[in-house]
Amino acid sequence: MPQPPANTDRPTRRRGDTQAALLSGYAAPGGHFDELLDASGRPRAWWTAFSGHAGDLTGDTLTTAQARVARQIHESSITHTVFAAAEGRSRPWTLDVLPFILSAAEWRPLARGLRQQARLLNAIAADLYGDQRLVKEGLIPPALVFGHRGFHRACHGVRPPGGLYLHQVAFDLARGADGHWRVANVRAQLAAGAGFALENRATILRMFPDAFRELQVQAVAPYFATLRETLVSTAPCDERSPHIVLLTPGPYSGRYFEHAYLARYFGFPLVEGADLTVRHDRVFLKTIAGLRQVHGILRHLNDDFCDPLEMRADSALGVPGLVGAWRAGRVLVANAFGTGVLESPALRGLLPLLSERLLGEPLATPAINTWWCGDQAALDEAEAVVSAGSVRPALSADQVEPPSFRSVQGLRDLLAAGDLEGSVIEEPLALSHAPVWHDGRLESRALMLRVFAVADGRGDYTLMPGGLTRIADRDRTTVSKGSGGSKDTWVLSNAPLGPRPVDQRRAPAAEEIHGDRAVSSRAAEHLFWLGRYVERAETCTRLLRTALTRLSDASTPGVSQPSFVRACLAQGLFDPSDLETSIVSADPSLAMDPVSASALIHKLIDNLFDAQGRRSVGFNVRQAIRVAGAIRDRLSSDNWRLLNQLFEMVGSPPESDVDLHDALAIIDRAIIALGAVAGLEMAHMTRDHGWRFLSVGRHLERLLSIATTFEALGPEDAADPELLEWLLDVSDSLVTFRARYVRTPEWPAVVELLLFDAYNPRSLAFQVGKVARHVPQLPGSSALPILADLARLEHLCQTVDPRQPDLFAGQTWLENLLRDSQTVALKVSDALTSRYFSHAYELPHATKAGR
Repeated sequence: MPQPPANTDRPTRRRGDTQAALLSGYAAPGGHFDELLDASGRPRAWWTAFSGHAGDLTGDTLTTAQARVARQIHESSITHTVFAAAEGRSRPWTLDVLPFILSAAEWRPLARGLRQQARLLNAIAADLYGDQRLVKEGLIPPALVFGHRGFHRACHGVRPPGGLYLHQVAFDLARGADGHWRVANVRAQLAAGAGFALENRATILRMFPDAFRELQVQAVAPYFATLRETLVSTAPCDERSPHIVLLTPGPYSGRYFEHAYLARYFGFPLVEGADLTVRHDRVFLKTIAGLRQVHGILRHLNDDFCDPLEMRADSALGVPGLVGAWRAGRVLVANAFGTGVLESPALRGLLPLLSERLLGEPLATPAINTWWCGDQAALDEAEAVVSAGSVRPALSADQVEPPSFRSVQGLRDLLAAGDLEGSVIEEPLALSHAPVWHDGRLESRALMLRVFAVADGRGDYTLMPGGLTRIADRDRTTVSKGSGGSKDTWVLSNAPLGPRPVDQRRAPAAEEIHGDRAVSSRAAEHLFWLGRYVERAETCTRLLRTALTRLSDASTPGVSQPSFVRACLAQGLFDPSDLETSIVSADPSLAMDPVSASALIHKLIDNLFDAQGRRSVGFNVRQAIRVAGAIRDRLSSDNWRLLNQLFEMVGSPPESDVDLHDALAIIDRAIIALGAVAGLEMAHMTRDHGWRFLSVGRHLERLLSIATTFEALGPEDAADPELLEWLLDVSDSLVTFRARYVRTPEWPAVVELLLFDAYNPRSLAFQVGKVARHVPQLPGSSALPILADLARLEHLCQTVDPRQPDLFAGQTWLENLLRDSQTVALKVSDALTSRYFSHAYELPHATKAGR
């Protein structure tokens, strides 16, 4: 019997109903180009294609996907404001789940025009800092150049390596109501935002992998490969592979995440001004092995702050003599100094004429109309525009929206008062609107697109296919810094994407490639203290868990109170002032009034989150995140997720009271996270000198913890099996002890396991052995006098035989060993600081040849 035909219209109608539900209520304001709907109200082609490949695109799935995006951003600690602030949380990066999509047909002419404009801007910079023919011929008014704060006379006459002034340049694009793109701003000094664009791509790709593949979205990674290849090929370097660094203002910069992200992506050391010094017109990185020459600097620091000798004299972020070294041709700086003048809005109106003059071709991509207030003819034209509509002060990408002038008199009044920033006015442009997913529905938001161009080293520029789409806050008509959000930008291809072409330029020979990654003195110190703070946090959590467990278990015989109190005080678990006066003032050998178990439990729980207590878990987790933030380029994303989890657990006091059950649950999770941090260190970090400092810091801290805990115990404690079991539990060695000795803990066996067992990672001997092996492998360590003390202490730990029956008849030798261990550990810390860390903060200076 024949079957009836299948109803093929049902899924289509269901999908259509779902799309209609999504689009219902969505509308762009009048007078603005709608990126989603055409003039007839139908979805544009990009939405139809995307929704057809994005799976079950409903309100629920978009809400779930948006939550996943927010969670990934939070776990990776992607921020765009102050990261390492002493107080308060940093602002997370905001990314909309829906990508902004451009067809290949629309992208192709836009990319061609922006490549042309990048070449034009580089040619203008070469002229302004060279023969200045454009000024002499009257094509650029002298006041427009010499009066701009981005023009630096110290850069005149300098031809940078390869003739490249702009290694990267970013264009902020705005689409007007007519549907045409215009250049609204140029970022010629620092092309900020490319790192966020890369992270946006990695995040959204996980949300819609099928749509990304089926729509043949072009990759953004080749942009970064081209930039790296250009820097390597143009940096002045004799025969060896050049040493290139990324210069950042530091962890207090609003874009520090991007700086660290790019440094890790490129494999460049992330450096601050204090990490560099200039000697005889050459730039050097201050490393633990001495000065290492730097051949190229990818800077994310504004001109004014780069060199206090040539730029702002009050800058504490720069490198004295850096401009002189660049001027002498001894170091590549990308972008070149002085390129900030190209950001002048007044240049926009001159670009068509300059393109004809320098490139011999018309300008392909126009800019927003601007008028320089120093030109009367331009002002007359601006007044005519005001009569027909309005104008406003030139708007940079980082400014809030200024008022428009809707009358000629208003314009003249502000001109007379000198209130126009930059003496440039521009014609307002009604930005296009795109959909964002917010509060469970599609909303219309104003949009700007930042596109990045990179020099290819062969006289042309390559564009990142896409860029950074930025969206305005609700009810805002202008995109500005510090508000709104972003989108991943997809540029489609008409043909299947093949493999990336192989670059034909010569790769460095094996002997030209540097061996170890340079470790700056600053990075070494932060790694050292990261190890110490993480270990302190773990010591505190284990001590807290055992203390709270035993205090709260009425069925377990209590640890003798004086010993317990002394051990906790020795580790700084609480202050003497936290205890009752009778306990603090009494002699340990005398009978003491008991401290209330309930009072101790509450005090220990409070101290778990204490942000000020030097030995609290909360304090040490916060300090670990602080120092880790300064070396973020050296840590993996997994490490950051773990550190963020730790901060959420104990980094700040909870809003409500925490009971014993909740406190123990938090401590259990914190111990697991801290163990995972240590596991990532052992499993994934390259065994270079940076890892060695991290490891030494961890083992020194554990050595101090073991020694201080044992030293706090009195002779009478050796006969207390409950205290000995508590001591084994704190040291995470209780299971090992039971499996090895199968008996009630006794003092000789506990001492053997926790002090002299070189195979127990929690023993004193193990820590001494690790430190004694790591420190001599550091560069220049042969000059450290502490090596002899380390060798002596290691030999003592190796030669003691804990099985001798009369070894524990007296305790003096053990007390001396514990004090000696603490003294040596502190001496090692001081020696490393003096030898490797201190000069990281020496007063910066520069030397010249012949002086």
